[in-house]
Amino acid sequence: MDIKAITPNFQNAQISRKNFLNNRHVIQPNSLNYLGRDTVSFSGKAQITSTIGDVIRKSYSDKIPQYKIMGIKLMDTMEVIANKFKDRGVSFDRKYCEHSPVKSTESFISKFRRSGENPYDRIRTTLYVENPYDFKLIKEILNELKLRDYKLSQIPDKVSGKRVLSRKPDFDIRLANATEAETKVLGPELQSLISKPLSTGYEDIQMRLIDTSLKSKDTPPLEVLILYGKNFAKAKEAESYYSYDIRRALDKLLHISSVKNPAINSPAYRVQSNTRIICDTLCNNISKPLFYNAKNKDFNHDSFQLPVELGKSTIKALTGLIEGIRSKISLHYKAEIAKVSSDEFKPELERIFKASQKYKERQDKTIYINDLIDTRNQLINNLKTQKKEDLALIMKVQERFSETAQKFGKND
Repeated sequence: MDIKAITPNFQNAQISRKNFLNNRHVIQPNSLNYLGRDTVSFSGKAQITSTIGDVIRKSYSDKIPQYKIMGIKLMDTMEVIANKFKDRGVSFDRKYCEHSPVKSTESFISKFRRSGENPYDRIRTTLYVENPYDFKLIKEILNELKLRDYKLSQIPDKVSGKRVLSRKPDFDIRLANATEAETKVLGPELQSLISKPLSTGYEDIQMRLIDTSLKSKDTPPLEVLILYGKNFAKAKEAESYYSYDIRRALDKLLHISSVKNPAINSPAYRVQSNTRIICDTLCNNISKPLFYNAKNKDFNHDSFQLPVELGKSTIKALTGLIEGIRSKISLHYKAEIAKVSSDEFKPELERIFKASQKYKERQDKTIYINDLIDTRNQLINNLKTQKKEDLALIMKVQERFSETAQKFGKND
């Protein structure tokens, strides 16, 4: 079944908060438009139906065996290329890449809901290049891929509304201090595709390929990451688990974190303030030194290492800030429910209902009292659900931070 036309804007499924911190789930943006009746029947019987989310899930799951075959072929190709350029610092860790060559169904669904588009990184592998600034070598690797029927995918470059005016190769150089003069050897199409490294210090060259030998219009891109080496790959995993997952949960996944322009000293304001401090501290004390040390080993061949640690006083402070977030969640939702329940909120209820699909589709444009009651009840139910999810997530954050503190904590 081809479901590419379906977008997650039509979904409002409630997802369990378990394991949110392993990047397998993402909270969906708030919406009043539920699709309880928008289901698809696989049997033709009305009582046996599946939600749109179920359709997407089944469609992707059915393709995983095919994706695994494509992933194995890509790994075989990378292994051959790595052996060819072994003397120039190229290597391939088969065991590392076999750990997760295909994005899991849950990870796919969560990213699908968050981005609103089909995730492109369904099939992925990693190549180590000791000196990725050797762009002549990178060009030769691309040529080897081309000889084996792989070409760079094309993505929109300039867009006007829904119209794509031009496209560019799906290729991104995220290396510190890389310049167009250095990348000139890659050719005019690629030499300007340079981005800044992440604020954490993470660097890579990433590209997405199309296997032209498959002759299919529905062939997904294959993601390839070029890293400095094994130490950088290990740092990437550790940083994701002990720092990024916590920062992402607090900054992106908590509903309360998405409140726009909260009033000063309100619970949402306090939560967002605490979040900034926690994220900055984890980034500076964990993420940055992890990537610096890994690059120093793989690229500079230098034994110098920065400390990756959280002092006892820092752990105490961050623990208090996270607990502060937890205590503010109930206060925030209590105030929000009271606001929605007040008479002063009636004009907003009318605005929300007028924007609903139900109102747009009906001929009678009169707004009845039951319309406002239903809208209010739906808003209150949404807030109760968000409160429950936020409280469950902050508990996961506390658990993960305890692991981070145990691994990187030290006595002052």
